[in-house]
Order: sequence, then structure tokens, then C-alpha cells
Amino acid sequence: MTPLRTLWYMGAKTRLCEEFIDGAVRDLVSPGATILDACSGTGAVGRWFAGDYRVLANDAQEFSSVIARAHLEVSEDWARALDRLEPESDLAEARGRNADALESLYAESLTREAELLDQLLTTDPIEGALLTEYRRFCSLVPVPFQSPQNDLQDDPYATIRPLLPEFLSERRRTSESTPAMMCVAYWGQVYFGIKQAIAIDSIRQAIIEIPAESEFSQEKKSIYLAALLHAVSVSTSGTSHFAQPRSVEKDKELVAVAKRRSIDIEEQFELALDAIRREVLERPRLSGNRVFCSDVLELLGEDSPLDTEKVDLVYLDPPYTSDNYSRFYHVLETLARYDYPELQCRGEELTKGRYPIRETRFTSDFCSGSQVEEAFRKVAKGCVSRGASLLISYSGDTGLLTKKWTREGHSQPVSQMRDLLLEYFNTVEVREQKLMHSGQGDTNKAVQELLLLCEV
Repeated sequence: MTPLRTLWYMGAKTRLCEEFIDGAVRDLVSPGATILDACSGTGAVGRWFAGDYRVLANDAQEFSSVIARAHLEVSEDWARALDRLEPESDLAEARGRNADALESLYAESLTREAELLDQLLTTDPIEGALLTEYRRFCSLVPVPFQSPQNDLQDDPYATIRPLLPEFLSERRRTSESTPAMMCVAYWGQVYFGIKQAIAIDSIRQAIIEIPAESEFSQEKKSIYLAALLHAVSVSTSGTSHFAQPRSVEKDKELVAVAKRRSIDIEEQFELALDAIRREVLERPRLSGNRVFCSDVLELLGEDSPLDTEKVDLVYLDPPYTSDNYSRFYHVLETLARYDYPELQCRGEELTKGRYPIRETRFTSDFCSGSQVEEAFRKVAKGCVSRGASLLISYSGDTGLLTKKWTREGHSQPVSQMRDLLLEYFNTVEVREQKLMHSGQGDTNKAVQELLLLCEV
């Protein structure tokens, strides 16, 4: 299979599929069976098995579901059409119209940004005055929904600043307002440069404008949006996620940010699109794949869209820690929804991370110390009620549940987990492997990766 790292993402399933997960899946179900990838994330596991198994993929995050649809919901007709896919024909007009409007509003700042980035990347050694100037340029960007300052000297955002509050209020009232500007308004000079953010908004708007009545409309929207999410993920001037923007207080960090903001979004979009198309065409998928966007506990519960499906194996790779992924990938989720959400504040100020308010962000029971054990029980019950085997990926030493049991005095938390699952399944086999894991950017450390093979 053509390797494609779909996103910068916490987790290591891509490299575990071949050496660890593949053997467990094949020991539990034969090729041709139906697998539910219950917390699909970047879709690494579903993509790995899609050539030999029918795959149902699910994730509570819309952006993850978009990626899964692009890679898995590939009919024979759509696969043939992929050879003739013409993104310029589908996107260029709307993208150009949106970009032209935003470039007019941000004209002075775009010119200044190009000059500063060029100087930062071509000057050696870099003078302190240049670094100070770029810091000021970044700090002056208008803050969304904040009353504009009208007394700024040499303001590179002078054209857009007084207009922005009403523009954003209008776009919250109606999704049809153009130009689309959520990325540049919310995250310009936070996670992206101004030019990058305008390109993201403009591609996103072009995807939205693909006519619903056109052939393969939904399939095109999925693959184009998946490619854009990839481009956004690998181009952010942050680290490997969006929990916080990168600090620019240190000169070295500021230069690193400048380098990231010189990445061409449109080029990354085209590269990702070609990679997705190539992967799908090189390894045809079995027919009948489906993608859901649901809390896994609801999906495996009663009155679920899964009720019409016969599932042979559920693969569960839940969050291991108390960190909800919805905070770390809020930019990708908001881009997928593109709904100009209300942003979280601390006191009177927006958070540095520019998160949507907590009430709109998904929280998982697997990230709650008081609910994680019951979450595993609900999954086990749901699998047994559907006659499905269960394969769990989890951490033996850093998992929230295993750490909780250790604190409570259980000397063998892995055995404790096996005993819990034996309350529902006839057999539970535990397999272990050491894995070098970097977490949220921390130094690599060895962790105990578990696979629990559960059969009815």
C-alpha cells in the first residue's frame, strides 16, 4: 500500500498495523469478514485492511469521518471516475473568487508578510530588528469579535480591522455569506500565515460550492476535504497538534514559525489529493464500506445505524489518556464543519488556542477516570449483543484505566483488564509489544502496547 500519513496525529497505529494488529485481526476473522473500526482517527487501520475486509469506520469527530469516507467509501464507478478527476475544473473558479475578495481586504498585510518572510528566510545572520518587526506584524492581527482599534500607527491590517466584527457576525447568521474567511479571521497569525489562511478558506469555500446535483458530488467533497485537512495538518506553524499555537518569544521559535508559514497550502493540497487517489486505485477496496460519525458507545448501543449491519469484529482503539482529542484537533474539526463557532474565553480574552466553547467539543468517556471502566463495559456488552468479536488496542502502563487500577493498589492491571472482559467473552487473549511513543511531542519513551483478543 502506498504510505500516506494522513495527518500529524497522536497515535502509532500506522506503524503497528503490519507487525502487530494484522496478525491479531486475521486470527479472529478471515478475509471477507466485516470489521468495525470503532474509533477510526486518521483511518490508518481501516485503510490497512480495506483490501481484504469490508470495513465500517466510525469516529465522533467529523474530520476523522471525512478522511475515512475519502479512503473507504469507494464504489467501482467512483474508482473509475478518480482517473478523470479534475480538481481545477471543480474548484478553481470558486477558489479564485474567494481568494480575490480576501486578498483585497488583506492586501497590505499580504505584501508585508511576503516581504518579511522572504527576509527572514534569506538573511544570515538575521538582525534583531527584523525579528522584532515580524513579531509586531503578527501581534497586530485583528482579534475576532473584538472591538477594533482605530489609532494604530502603520497598521498593515487597516482595511479589514473595522470591518471584521460585522463580517463575522453576518457569517454566523447565514452560511451563505462570502467571502469565506473563518480561517484567516480565527487563526491567521495563530496557526497559519495570512496567505496560508486565505488559501485554506478559499479551497474550503470551493468545496462547499460543488453543486449537489453534479455527478459524484459527495465523493468529490469528501476527497477534496480530506486532502485539505492533510494540507492544513502538515502546514500548521504549531507543533503536531492544535492545542496551543507555537510561542514566538524566542528567536529560534520565531524563525521556525516563519519557515512553516512559507509552506504552500495549494501545493500540499495537490500532493495529498494525488496520494489519496493513488492509494485507492493501487489497492481496490471491497464493496459496501460505510462510515459513521457517532460516539462509539451510542453506535454500539440500541437503535443505532449499525442495526442494519452484521459486524464480525469490532476494533477499538480508544483514547488512552484524559486528554480529549477534540481540543488537540479543534482546527481540523472546525474546518470540517465550517460553522464560525463561538470561541472560548478566559475572562474577557479569547484563549491562545482559539478553541470553540467547551459545550460544542466532544468529550469521551474513555478520557474520564470515573467513566472509563464503564465505557469498556458498554463496548463489551454492545459487541456481545451483536455477536461480534472484539479487538482492543490499549496501553498497559500509560492507559487511563490501567493507571487508575495501579493507583488503587492492583498489582497487575493488565490481568485486571482481562478479567473485566472475561465477564462478557468466553476467551480473552492478551498480546504485548513495546513501542517507542512520543505522546504530545515529548521525548520518545518505551510504552507497553496491548492487544486484547476477545471472542464470544
